[in-house]
Amino acid sequence: MMEPYVTSLIRMLSQMGYTDVSYSSEERELNLRHVYLKTTAHFVQPSTRLGTDVKRMQAFIQTIVRMMVYSYPKLPLDVMSDLSIYYTYTVILDDCKQRTADTMQTFTVDLIHGSEQRHPWWQAVNQHLPSLLKHYGPFCSMTIFRSTLDFFQGCWIEEHEFQGFKNSHNYPEFLRRMNGLGHCVGASLFPKQDFDESKHIPEISTVIAEMEQ
Repeated sequence: MMEPYVTSLIRMLSQMGYTDVSYSSEERELNLRHVYLKTTAHFVQPSTRLGTDVKRMQAFIQTIVRMMVYSYPKLPLDVMSDLSIYYTYTVILDDCKQRTADTMQTFTVDLIHGSEQRHPWWQAVNQHLPSLLKHYGPFCSMTIFRSTLDFFQGCWIEEHEFQGFKNSHNYPEFLRRMNGLGHCVGASLFPKQDFDESKHIPEISTVIAEMEQ
């Protein structure tokens, strides 16, 4: 099952002229330090931690920083740092025990009119999203934002601890794809300083489709 995926990925990377290098341990350590300090600095204020205690927050940040540095080695450090902050926010939401519905009554209307959201997570994430999305073109920016909406809604569904009705065979896959952030992960690989979206929409779309699986 992995062979077609790997073959497709290699073909896509070859088409885009992707090359890689072997990074030294020293460079990895410098990148880890840089991304860690940037991410930690963002979450120093209690308002950005959204009620998460410091010890738990530290564990979240350490996990996400390692993921970013080792999974996104080609990204510029400023992009890597902003993504690290973004993914830390997703872990905070996934870990949150607060009920969502009470703060979502006007979400859609507020979104359409550009009004401030009532949910604390959206308030914090909306403050950060412009910093992240400035690194991407319009297609990838829209994809990341849309994937963020899906992730939030998936977490909202999971609050009910509902495993799906009997014989609802599509439900588990539906929920997994909704809050799996596959679209975001795929789109985030293509910052505009390295990729011209207008030339690579087919390749970018293919990567997003594969990452979603």
